[in-house]
Amino acid sequence: MTASSNEIQSFITSFEERLAPAEKASSEAWWTLATTGTEEAQRELVRTGMEYNRLFADRDEYELVKGWYEERESLESSVLRRQVEVLYKTFAGRQGDEETLRRIEELEAEASAIYGNHRGVVREREMSENELRGILRNSDDSALRREAWETSKSVGRKVEGIVRELARLRNRLALQMGFENHYVRSLDLQEIDANELDRLMDDLRSATDEPFRKLKTRLDTSLKSRFGVDIIMPWHLSDPFFQSCKHEAAVFPLPASRGATGEGDGGLQSERDSGDGATEGLDVDSYFRDEDLEALTRETYDSMGLEVRDVLTRSDLYERAGKDQHAFCIGIGRDYPYDVRVLANVRPDSYWMDTMLHEFGHAVYDKYINPSLPYLLRSVAHTSSTEAIALMMGGLADDPGWISRFAGVPEETVERERERLLWSSRADKLVFIRWALVMYRFEKALYEEPDREDLNSLWWDLVEELQLVNHPPGRDEPDWAAKLHVALAPVYYHNYVLGHLTAAQLRRHIEKNVVEGPLYEHELSGRYLQEAFFGPGARDDWRTTVLRATGEKLNPAYFVETLL
Repeated sequence: MTASSNEIQSFITSFEERLAPAEKASSEAWWTLATTGTEEAQRELVRTGMEYNRLFADRDEYELVKGWYEERESLESSVLRRQVEVLYKTFAGRQGDEETLRRIEELEAEASAIYGNHRGVVREREMSENELRGILRNSDDSALRREAWETSKSVGRKVEGIVRELARLRNRLALQMGFENHYVRSLDLQEIDANELDRLMDDLRSATDEPFRKLKTRLDTSLKSRFGVDIIMPWHLSDPFFQSCKHEAAVFPLPASRGATGEGDGGLQSERDSGDGATEGLDVDSYFRDEDLEALTRETYDSMGLEVRDVLTRSDLYERAGKDQHAFCIGIGRDYPYDVRVLANVRPDSYWMDTMLHEFGHAVYDKYINPSLPYLLRSVAHTSSTEAIALMMGGLADDPGWISRFAGVPEETVERERERLLWSSRADKLVFIRWALVMYRFEKALYEEPDREDLNSLWWDLVEELQLVNHPPGRDEPDWAAKLHVALAPVYYHNYVLGHLTAAQLRRHIEKNVVEGPLYEHELSGRYLQEAFFGPGARDDWRTTVLRATGEKLNPAYFVETLL
């Protein structure tokens, strides 16, 4: 170690004084672009992004930090060692020539504005994503559904060139740093072992192959009957990417209890099959049609002793022209009291109830990080860690007990629909994992060869293989580019998978060992999360965070048990 601990800490403290205002300005610029979509906001995001990048441009400083990182095990203080690890990863993620970094900033800002401002046209009328989703959930008109589905993908052609160029530029930076491509570099910066992740994803594919095939077969049978068709196409599904099946579950025959199903049925034998007759569909949106989703979100977190009123006040929750049509949570800087905000486009339905609980899961994590931590550690332990909290909380929207208590649905109604709700939740997770496998494999291929001419067909090959969704004959469109994450949150989707695994393990631990009941019924749940998960921030890596909060290493078996 060429520098003393005091010298290292002195450098970090000095660097933080430069970092804090630049980081805050960049986050504020991102929020402004997402909420306005203006060209002025685009320019400001590029300007602040470049100011942030320049903080890491000094090669001598980078080499200094890199040297400390390589010798970090000799540091006696675990807190200082972790600061060095975080600082090095931050420096390493911003290395590269200024021209390339600037071009990436410009293209990301341009893509963000396109996604935010794009409105598809259906039958000569512009429609928001909320409206397109409504058609795919509710309409029985196959022609209208097809038009809505195709329109939902129309942004892909607008951004295809931008996404390809971003991939090339990101690869250029990766090569400059000695990595094979951006995908490999990203996993390294995220402290994820590529081989370990590959094994995990392969194991999840194997574990889900058979139950998913059975689910999809029975789902297709139900949809063929509904639409009077012989072949199910993507527009017959309620989600444009088939990353969810909650609304298919609304019309799917109620499965028999898992303990009563026949050998090899996978828990999917229906009452219709057993001769009991068809059952009424489950309208999951009806629970929330007359509800105030802000109030339900506030009451849920209140019950766990987690305050979100301040976040609600700063948030932007309803749709309008020019605004980003998706949802996210953002922290503006790291100064205490924390400025945490949520962007959403709320409508009173199950999708947005899940989304509100999800995004405010991110928010409470950000809000309850211990402010006495060093600046660099006032962050989540890992992207998968904050996704774990968000997924755990969003999943409450399917929980019969939560629905009865918070959505005001009569207890007898919930009891009558309990099995269907639980089955729907399990099926939805299964569908999501298969979708995540598509994203995982596609992005690996994209960064291996961004200029390959067959990206469109590669995308559909993966969709057909992993999701069992039919490729529309003759369709050769960049449907992959319609997914915002490919452009603006690259190499991210595995964090949702790790988040699901962590969420299942964490909720099980809390409900079995901490509160001995549903986590949403006890303030102790919130106190435990503050102490064991939120408060420590980035003091430890994600593996240590899981171990500390649950008493054991990450164990995928807990999540697999929640599937069909």
